[in-house]
Amino acid sequence: MNLLPVHQNIYYFVAPIQFPCKVPFPIIKQSVCARISPEDMLINEQLVINFIAKLRTGIKYIKKILFCLGALGIGYFLIAIILSIMSTTPDNLDCVPEKEVFIATNGVHLDIIVPRKILTRGLQQELEISESVEYLSFGWGDRAFYLETPTWNDLKLSTAVKAIFLNRETAIHLVSYYKKYDHWISIQMCEMQIALLFNYLDRSFKRDGEYRLIEIRDSGYAKYDKFYEANGNFSCLQTCNNWVNEGLKEAKIKTSIWSPFDYGVLYQVGKK
Repeated sequence: MNLLPVHQNIYYFVAPIQFPCKVPFPIIKQSVCARISPEDMLINEQLVINFIAKLRTGIKYIKKILFCLGALGIGYFLIAIILSIMSTTPDNLDCVPEKEVFIATNGVHLDIIVPRKILTRGLQQELEISESVEYLSFGWGDRAFYLETPTWNDLKLSTAVKAIFLNRETAIHLVSYYKKYDHWISIQMCEMQIALLFNYLDRSFKRDGEYRLIEIRDSGYAKYDKFYEANGNFSCLQTCNNWVNEGLKEAKIKTSIWSPFDYGVLYQVGKK
């Protein structure tokens, strides 16, 4: 839009107008002139000033929101570090640690790994575990994240954001192994601690009205793993790693007070 001064109190503006393409005669361009008084110009100027003021106010609010989110994020990480380093004080059990279980991490996510032979017969039957399997890995986490992200290349920002900020349904990832791997970290437990851990694992599975495990059909990444519906909800406060941490607490193993990341549990286990 062009403003053309003509007299002291009169301005003209020239605006090109194009007829719609569906008009049954050729498109033409024409100029439309209109008079604008100084009063109208002042009104338009005031509207622009009001718009800029509101825009600046909006930017200030956005900055405050971003600052608060940043402060919350920094606070979250600081609290996580502090509570991960701080240790629990489990009860001393009058038993000899003769059994071995493991934890393992992929750099982000922890799993609990147990030898099939020490797993309860009932749970082995419910999980339909072959006798050729030597070890079973139990992982707990956000259901949608598990099913939609078989590899890190499949990770979507929307999936990650929902997993972190929403209270979401969960699943248990069961993986069968036919040998032990060197990167697994060993934890010694006695019979009583093993029973407490298996009770924790059993309670983590969601069951139907007939008290049967609920397998998520055709959901495994390969032929040696599968998923089951789980109890509990995933959030930034209760993560897959803190689920492992809570399992160790249940088994009276010294671990972190709270460990949303894997390093807390790894640190505590490494001190033994």
